[in-house]
Amino acid sequence: MGVSIEEYEDKINSTIMEMTELIENIKDHVLHLLRDKKKGLLPLATELCKVAQIKEEKVMEFCIEALIRLQPFASDLRKLTTSMKVAYDISRICRYLRNILEVAEEFDISKCDTSEVLSLFENALSMIISSIRSYLQKDFETSRNVIKADELIDQKYRKILRKLASEDVEHTCILFNGLAARIIERMADHACYIANETAYLLTGNRTL
Repeated sequence: MGVSIEEYEDKINSTIMEMTELIENIKDHVLHLLRDKKKGLLPLATELCKVAQIKEEKVMEFCIEALIRLQPFASDLRKLTTSMKVAYDISRICRYLRNILEVAEEFDISKCDTSEVLSLFENALSMIISSIRSYLQKDFETSRNVIKADELIDQKYRKILRKLASEDVEHTCILFNGLAARIIERMADHACYIANETAYLLTGNRTL
């Protein structure tokens, strides 16, 4: 007896959950950086990102195998196409988390006030975790809330840039906070992409 679409879905979602655990690990390193100015965490984050990329490829393999073997259509086809995109977005978020640590290695941020960037980061993290949960639990309402939360991210990002432009502080702090805020804003965009894929999975329409 052949493997069903539900069995493939279980394998795919299990792998996506493993990718989510990697995000949880890497985000802890970024929190240490922004809260405590702790550095030297880039090598471990780099290894975790490599694992996330391998798991993304594993999701792709499951999806392609299911497409070939089952030739699904309608809602079953959406399950596979959305899985590939969600896995890509999670892998991209991992790389953005690593990028924040990478940028920090270029600067001495020991005396920088990173409190507003930290607040932005925490908001983006909440969006990311909620978006993945909405996908795994097929929760349409949560996906809508993620999209709505993006406006707050954009507002706080613009506020940080305006403040940095007007502050008389070390150029190092301006550069780091500006670059980190931009990376975080892009992370939030990928949370929205995941939420949109959840909407497409459930309704056939990506517009919330």
